[in-house]
Amino acid sequence: MSVSRMCAVRILLKSFGVSVFVIALTYAFRNYLNTGSFIADAGGISVFASIYGTLYGIAVALVLLEVLSEFNKTSGLIDREATGLERLFRLTLYFGNNRLTEKMRVCVKKYIDFVIKDNFESLASGKREKESSKAFREIADVVKNIKIADDRNSVVFHHVVHHYGDLSQTRTDRITYSLTRLPVPLKVFLYSTSLFTIFITMVTPFANMYYGFITTGALVFIISTIFQIIEDLDNPFMGFWNITTEPFKRAWKHIEEDY
Repeated sequence: MSVSRMCAVRILLKSFGVSVFVIALTYAFRNYLNTGSFIADAGGISVFASIYGTLYGIAVALVLLEVLSEFNKTSGLIDREATGLERLFRLTLYFGNNRLTEKMRVCVKKYIDFVIKDNFESLASGKREKESSKAFREIADVVKNIKIADDRNSVVFHHVVHHYGDLSQTRTDRITYSLTRLPVPLKVFLYSTSLFTIFITMVTPFANMYYGFITTGALVFIISTIFQIIEDLDNPFMGFWNITTEPFKRAWKHIEEDY
């Protein structure tokens, strides 16, 4: 079974377990509070539930789209940074200076090694990558010390400087997005409104007890699944779906094999 399928199965099983637990609580509430006797109030509750459910659904959907967008942006920036490193190294080949090429190769390898070694663990814990930052500045030193011998080298140097600037900005954006998390007040709001939604469903006076169990279980299953996905995507380096350092490994493999 693939990793993605295993992740999906784990999430579904966890959601199913939570649903069973809440159904048991619903049965206890029905017996303890005698919610079946509140059937006369079902009309008023249904109006409230319709309005509240619509607002709650919109809020959750917006949050889910936001964390998914952040996840995709972070993944895209990592691919772009890894590709940028390979292109920067390739540009140094046009100078025809073996010593310069080797310096750039060593610095790029050092930077990639630090990124792979850390495996984004610092970013997962909300910290910046200190060692890789130092290694990245060494790449800047190589660019700064390039000697321009003729007009051809001058044109290439212009492209190198421009490309390094883009690469630096990409790295900054990648780290910024990697460290971005949902605000705590927003999380508190989502969890509290979700618990309130589940509680309202649990005490709703369904005339048919089994229909009430099915409705409550389905709602809890959906909410539990959505929140597991939100929590997982909010930190792209922990949980079921992780962004890995594979793009950097591929970039270095191309440098080794193709150049």
